[in-house]
Amino acid sequence: MCGALGGLVLAALTWTVLTRTGEPPVDAAYLAVSTGAAAAAWWADRRWPQNRRGRHPWVPIALTCTATGDLVWQLTAWTTGSPPDVSVADVSWLASYIALSGVALTGRFGGRQVRGARLFPVLDGLAALSVALLLCWHSSIDSSLLEQGKSTLTRLTWNSLPVLDALMIGLLAWRVVLHGRVRPAAALMLAGVVCWLLGDLGWLLTTPAADGLGLRHAGWLVGITLFAVVPFLPQSRVRNPGALPGSGHGPWRIALNVAPFIGPVLAEVIGWARDIDVNPFPGVVVWTVLLAIATVRTRALALDGERAWAAVRSQARRSDALAAHSSDAVAVVDAAGLLTQDSRTMSDLLGRPAPRGTSLPDLLAAIGVDPADVAAALTRARRDPGAPVELELPGGHAATGPVWLGGRAVDLRQDPDVGGIVVSVYDITARKLAETELAHQAFHDGLTGLANRSLFLDRAEQALRRAGRAGTAPVVLVLDLDGFKDVNDSLGHLVGDELLKVVATRLAGVVRAGDTVARLGGDEFAVLVEDPAGEGPAGVHDLADRLLAVLVTPVDLQGHSVSIAASIGIVTAEPQSTPLSLLQDADIAMYRAKAAGRAQWVLFEPAMRAEALHRIELERELAGALEGCQLRLVYQPVVDLRTEHVVGFEALVRWQHPTLGAVGPDRFVPVAEAAGLIVPIGRWVLAEACATAARWQRAHPGTPLSMAVNVSARQLAGTSFLADVAQALATSGIQPRSLTLEITETALVADPTAVAQRLAELHTLGVRIALDDFGTGYSSLSYLRQFPVDVLKIDRSFVELLSGGGEDAAIVHGLVQLGRTLQLEVVAEGVELPVQRDRLRSERCHLAQGYLFSPPLEAADAELLLLAAGSRAVAPR
Repeated sequence: MCGALGGLVLAALTWTVLTRTGEPPVDAAYLAVSTGAAAAAWWADRRWPQNRRGRHPWVPIALTCTATGDLVWQLTAWTTGSPPDVSVADVSWLASYIALSGVALTGRFGGRQVRGARLFPVLDGLAALSVALLLCWHSSIDSSLLEQGKSTLTRLTWNSLPVLDALMIGLLAWRVVLHGRVRPAAALMLAGVVCWLLGDLGWLLTTPAADGLGLRHAGWLVGITLFAVVPFLPQSRVRNPGALPGSGHGPWRIALNVAPFIGPVLAEVIGWARDIDVNPFPGVVVWTVLLAIATVRTRALALDGERAWAAVRSQARRSDALAAHSSDAVAVVDAAGLLTQDSRTMSDLLGRPAPRGTSLPDLLAAIGVDPADVAAALTRARRDPGAPVELELPGGHAATGPVWLGGRAVDLRQDPDVGGIVVSVYDITARKLAETELAHQAFHDGLTGLANRSLFLDRAEQALRRAGRAGTAPVVLVLDLDGFKDVNDSLGHLVGDELLKVVATRLAGVVRAGDTVARLGGDEFAVLVEDPAGEGPAGVHDLADRLLAVLVTPVDLQGHSVSIAASIGIVTAEPQSTPLSLLQDADIAMYRAKAAGRAQWVLFEPAMRAEALHRIELERELAGALEGCQLRLVYQPVVDLRTEHVVGFEALVRWQHPTLGAVGPDRFVPVAEAAGLIVPIGRWVLAEACATAARWQRAHPGTPLSMAVNVSARQLAGTSFLADVAQALATSGIQPRSLTLEITETALVADPTAVAQRLAELHTLGVRIALDDFGTGYSSLSYLRQFPVDVLKIDRSFVELLSGGGEDAAIVHGLVQLGRTLQLEVVAEGVELPVQRDRLRSERCHLAQGYLFSPPLEAADAELLLLAAGSRAVAPR
């Protein structure tokens, strides 16, 4: 900002001088150029501060001092009528040299200090100053001024101008060529100082023309213009700022070192030509000074050379140290692959000498690398000189194991310092082995080592693609172990893991080498038969039989003999099959095998998929059935066969869907069991049945009505079931003995110990326990001793036998007598014929239920049954 204001002030003063004095065109043009150059320099310095030479704006300051001196000189001439010999203007002009010397002595390029930035310009300036003083001594300038009657101050001031010009030339000379490159800004400044020198000599040696542009004006104006251009030029960049200026460029540096010695010789020659007796003493002094300067300069150059060599040796030692402690082996080979020099690092890597002239492919062949791979890498490098080619070379021997080398090759044959193809290699065996291990872990089961789900799906995808071309559809078998949860629960997960390993080994031993065995997760396995054409469907069925047979043999695990079986689903790929659909379809068939009795295989059929989809739809709709008030209870009466009076009811749940219609319990109850929805549904059934029983008991206090509610295995295993029963009893207010919980044998098998404890807790509440479908299980008799049971319910399958001969009726007789012996209440289910009723009476079975007495009734109809006259004896249908 200050520089810009200074430029404006100079322009205003110039305009004032020109308008007030009416100067001739020569002086007007001179002042305009002088002040304009200063203003332009300041503008460029503010616009591009990165172009500044040094820390301060020396060039704009120098031009401002020059323009100020010109204006002061012109104002003095205007006020006095004639310009004085010496004035304040000379002080301003001399100050411009000081500012210019600031440029010469900074030695900064691109903002970085250059070595020798002050020493060399000072030496060059002293040499130029010495020669300039000698030439002034021997010249006729001073005598001419003395003859003109000029004072000593005037003569000293005017003689100082060319001397200072010579000094500036010396100071700037070193900057013109630096590190072999011409610096445009330094060249312009040097040219400007030379122009000033010519102008100053013209001022001293010639008479200025009053009406023309003389030599002095031309030199000064051109110099000012050249100086004004410098701030517009970008900074020079130093390629090696740590070296001495001019190092490595002998001719021009030697010329600059020797050139000043021409000055004394030239003075002697001029004196001899003019037949002047020249005093030798000044010349001897100057020669001595120049000799001292040359000595200092030579010593500085020698030190620079020593530092350069020391840097080279240090760099060489550093490179050797880095190479010795680097894992990379580096070799330089020619176009034929022969080493151009010995390679110690390659020798260390390979464990054998790597002398000059050895073939690199042959060297690497010693560790099992294919020479053809090395030759191909060198060929790729030669195709694109200068561009790195990445290398990954496999090798190794049977004795040493696999080896991998990584690295790169770069063709630098055009580089005079290299002259070959640089090949750097290093051992990446550990990394490749780790990558291989990670890849194996990503696609294999960590416990059994079999393929995992991801790898199985990938291979199934490939098999389906090949099937599209070959026409042979692959087959997928999904196996799920039967009873594996019991092994985990009874013997622990560690034993379970060992069992899974044994199963994996057995399965892998049965299939062919080209087939894939995978562990999908948990105790679920899968087999992919990619090409079953050779065996046909019978071969796949035989494979399934072999898989079942190989699992039958008991496994000895930590002293325990464990028997295992599996359910298998089989599916053959169709044209539209995908890997996921194959697994899904085989899964559907596998669950069908489990439902059919386990330890068998089932072929998938499209109808199974429709059934599974229907099951999924039921599960989705059932999730909202309770909140949507789609569930209701119906009640089947339980009658006393002696009087046929109603003594209780069994609550049965029904589902009326808005669009699917009435969905039977045989369809939705298994779905609710599998999905876990049976727990909230069972809680609702329990609360609703207890509330209904309490309402009927209050309306018919003389009738000892009981309410039976079915309980699933999942409910009984739940932690909240005991609290649910207690809550239902407390909320409804019925007597606990009025509530009968019917438990099936399936619920007892899951965890007998835990079930026995839970039933004991329920018994403590006062509720009764009924064993439903009694007689259908192989261990039902043992349950009667193990569990606190109050009621036996004879299954309808045994009641149907009463329609036959005496042998069939003997079974029901034994069941009834067993109950009576154990002092248990016996209820016969599914009574539909009078003959069945009569036989049960004769066997003294007192309670029964079935369509002979009444179908399940809605709550309102059941209450009407209680209210109607004669409801104590229900007429048979």
